[in-house]
Amino acid sequence: MSNRPSSLPLQTKVSLTLAVLIGTFIALSYAILDAVIEPAFDDLEQSAAEVDLTRAEMAIKTDIENLEAITADWAPWDDIYHYVLGEYPGFKKSNLDRPTLSNLGLDFMVVYPLRGDFLWGQVLVDGVERDPRELGILDSGHLSYGALTTHPVASSRTVGFISTKLGPMMISSRPILRSDDSGPIAGALIMGQFLNAERLARLENRTEVDIQWEFTGFGDEPAASIQAVGTVSQAVMSDVISSSKVLSDIHGSPFLTLHVATPRNISSLGARTINAALLFLAIAGVLVTGFVWFMLRGTILRPIERLAAHIGEIRKSGDLSHRLDARRDDEIGALARQFDDLTDEVHDARQALLDQSFKAGKADTAAEVLHNIRNAMTPMINGLERLRKAFNVSGKLRVQEATEHLADPDCPPDRRDKFLQYVSASFDHIASVGAEAADDLKIVTKQARQIEGILADQERFANIAPVTENIGVDDVLDEASHVIPKRAMRDIDVQMSGHLSDVRVRAHRIGLLQVMGNLMLNAYESIQRCKKTDGRIVVDAAPEVVDETPMVRVTIRDNGSGFNSDMGERIFQRGFSSKNEGCTTGLGLHWCANAVAGMGGRIHAESRGLGQGAEFHVLLPTARGG
Repeated sequence: MSNRPSSLPLQTKVSLTLAVLIGTFIALSYAILDAVIEPAFDDLEQSAAEVDLTRAEMAIKTDIENLEAITADWAPWDDIYHYVLGEYPGFKKSNLDRPTLSNLGLDFMVVYPLRGDFLWGQVLVDGVERDPRELGILDSGHLSYGALTTHPVASSRTVGFISTKLGPMMISSRPILRSDDSGPIAGALIMGQFLNAERLARLENRTEVDIQWEFTGFGDEPAASIQAVGTVSQAVMSDVISSSKVLSDIHGSPFLTLHVATPRNISSLGARTINAALLFLAIAGVLVTGFVWFMLRGTILRPIERLAAHIGEIRKSGDLSHRLDARRDDEIGALARQFDDLTDEVHDARQALLDQSFKAGKADTAAEVLHNIRNAMTPMINGLERLRKAFNVSGKLRVQEATEHLADPDCPPDRRDKFLQYVSASFDHIASVGAEAADDLKIVTKQARQIEGILADQERFANIAPVTENIGVDDVLDEASHVIPKRAMRDIDVQMSGHLSDVRVRAHRIGLLQVMGNLMLNAYESIQRCKKTDGRIVVDAAPEVVDETPMVRVTIRDNGSGFNSDMGERIFQRGFSSKNEGCTTGLGLHWCANAVAGMGGRIHAESRGLGQGAEFHVLLPTARGG
């Protein structure tokens, strides 16, 4: 499997995660809006279309009910009852005239006696009076004639739609009765209103609905396309929803198809609402994502980047004393502080380990050298002891006494022979001891050369450069200043420059500490020798480029005794000292020069003359990583 996602930076991972999150959020919101909200708007719009159709139908039914109410108001009336019976001929003049229809909002009115042709009738078509017979519904052979003109009982009535030769009409017929609804039935009263464009406009104004109607039998509509009474249909188009319902005439047959066009304002509003909601969600998601991203970057990502960069800097430079110093109280701040504490502890442990390893290395080397020298000196000492004994042999012989007797002329011959034999034997013994001593001397010489080789090897290994590390100059100089006695600090002003904390060097810590301590001690003793009461030691450091190599110059300046040009040429030579005999302290400037050179640096001194103070300049390599 690929580990590509795990290799991405944390910031990229967070950005991708937030991008996927907002994308998923927007896609899910769109799916919910598309699957739930938009259909809800469509359902609401269809319901509104159904309501519009119902309102249109109810408006027509209201007109029919109003027509029926007018008929119900006129039919049971004593005056018209007596008029039909021929008992009140003045009724026609006072009530049955054209203004009556106009006042009642009628287009058609007929008074029928119980038997015979109509007694009075009037039809207004577009404001023009027409013969009621032109309607065709008053012919005895018409399907509706009996239902309109004949009522078998007092409660009988005929109300609804009807087709006439002059146009479709709403019609209402009731039996003519007395005012108390008692009979017998004298005839029938028929009233009607045309379903024309004017009435349709009034319906639209009253309902605020776009209404259209179609009448069966008044067009070229084929019979097969006529739907059953009560059929409701709905057609959804791009801009409107067309709803329709089939209404019946007074006989229950399909008569009128009512059409209502409902603009798709709700779905349009829903679409705008959904788009606005999606836009809002997208903007809100982007804003929230941006806010979360910036918050995460400010509170988590950037601190982690700083911590990672800090770790990388430590890894690159090896400087464990550098601190992150995160000033925050959350978990990342606690982690940064713990990391600082950890690096401090590791730094201290490494310093202690380096010091201990340095000392242990020195001790092991010294022990090994001493052991080898001891092993070499044991036979050497034995040989020297044998040489000492060999040299004492001549003192034990009485050669001189024998020679004195031989020199005596009165010495008897036999004794002379014995003395000669003794002297000869003594010299033979001395020759034998001398030969053995020569052999012992060879052994001693060989052992001495072996010791010389051991010391030469030690001197060769002693010139190996010590282990170096990145060191803060301020820490070393602060610790080195402790070589100055505390009582002297009251009389000598030690000034540490503020630039010391800005530079770091690559050096051996113990060696550098000893060099700086020795220079500080020399400066102090130089002031003491002058017996100055205003002694001053100034310590400064600054970066410098020497032979295209970044270096750090550490300057220790005093106002002590100084030195002349002759002393300046010999100041770093072995064994040279400007101090009074018996007052020599410290490790010596010769050792300091060698130690600094071993760390890849340089040292030199300057003075304007005796009593003018001195300046010691130490050049050291800059710490790795700056």
